Amino acid sequence: MHGDWLTYEQAAERLNTTPEAVRQKAIRGRWQRTIGNDKKARIRLPDSAVQTENEQVNQRGARTLFGRAADASLFKVLEAHVATLKEQLAAAERKADEEASALREHVATLKAELEHRGAEIDTLKAQLAGAEGRAADEAAKTAQAISAFQGLAERLEELAAARPWWRRLVG
Repeated sequence: MHGDWLTYEQAAERLNTTPEAVRQKAIRGRWQRTIGNDKKARIRLPDSAVQTENEQVNQRGARTLFGRAADASLFKVLEAHVATLKEQLAAAERKADEEASALREHVATLKAELEHRGAEIDTLKAQLAGAEGRAADEAAKTAQAISAFQGLAERLEELAAARPWWRRLVG
């Protein structure tokens, strides 16, 4: 036994467990126990219970990754897993590159189609302008014909209003 006198809570933190578990271990292991000035029980941890910070066991009972006593097999498994992850990453990068290339080709195709459609629109605009010009010419001709017909209609009305020739003769 060595070290400081600890409360159950402090010992639980050091051993990475619960205060009740420390209390039970102290009873079973007959650890030294005393009462402090604050009326709390204090225990002294035996050498076998003290673990260095690097060798502490987490709550699930597994060794920490940085512990001195970590198994070589664990490192081999982790290295194999890292290699697998690297392969998966490389495959994902290749797939992303292929998809990006396909998207670039698709964008180029769409740009070419857009240019083609733009040329078609320009052609249709030119045809529309020509049709509008012809429609304006036809509208002018139609207006001229309407005015000519109106002149004829007025002349016919004048003639219809005049006395017939036979009335002028008979008197």
